[in-house]
Amino acid sequence: MEHLPCFVRSSMILPWARLPWSESGYLLIIDFHTHIYPEPSAERTLTAVQGRAGISSFSDGTLRGLVQSMDKAGIDLSVVCSVATKPGMVESTHQWLENIGNHRILPFATMHPDRPVGLEEVENLKQRGFKGFKIHPDYQGFFVDDRRVYPFYEAVQATGMIILFHAGLDRGLPDPIHSTPKRLAKVHGDFPFLRMVAAHMGGEAVFEETERVLLGRDIFMDTSFVLRLMPSALLERFMKKHPVERILYGSDSPWTDQGEELSFLMGLPFLSESEKEKIAGKNAAELLGLPKSLSPAL
Repeated sequence: MEHLPCFVRSSMILPWARLPWSESGYLLIIDFHTHIYPEPSAERTLTAVQGRAGISSFSDGTLRGLVQSMDKAGIDLSVVCSVATKPGMVESTHQWLENIGNHRILPFATMHPDRPVGLEEVENLKQRGFKGFKIHPDYQGFFVDDRRVYPFYEAVQATGMIILFHAGLDRGLPDPIHSTPKRLAKVHGDFPFLRMVAAHMGGEAVFEETERVLLGRDIFMDTSFVLRLMPSALLERFMKKHPVERILYGSDSPWTDQGEELSFLMGLPFLSESEKEKIAGKNAAELLGLPKSLSPAL
């Protein structure tokens, strides 16, 4: 997998003319939450999710479709999330993710609760170029605070890698919700140095609980899927109560339009230009260990 610092030294994707850039250069725009699927199964997967969840797709779900969407939106880098729904899928998923990783695509690794993962394997994945993991307890059949995955959390915390947690409701999946704000808060309490990202601003359908137990904690949240769905007053309250340095732009592509999500974010009247830049890319760049801007000379 190509190392991302090479990307920022050698490439200048798009001049983001829509934003007032800092003197340091062009802001690196990062979508922290996207999905793509292997080409042979992409159409089938999109059809299944659309039917189950009652949602639309805004690309064809392939690597090529995501890059085309990024070009249109002016996005420099996308974090790609993939979930192993069976233990036997883990290594083949990692091999596929390694093959698609490049200067614009940063895949996160996967795991499965029925396949124990220790420190040695986590360190190996880090050496292979992965900067984090994506887990989806609803699809993978475990509660996020299940003790059987605590050795995995401990190993990830020890390596300084990231875990992006699905949070809250996933449309069309049966109850219960396996990754609630209360359960995520329990994990954070037990692993205070774990670099956690709670997707969907803490979770669709559980915003009240998120506001009570997650806002203000040293946990990142991404805006994926819910940015334009949250009532304006609620969204403003979340972004004022939670540290802006801990909020990440994410689209959940292909399940929203990357450009429309980003434009909505940049138009929010209650955020300063500096706060918008942090959410659009600077926070993610710092979390991922990347430069926060591209030099105009590149």
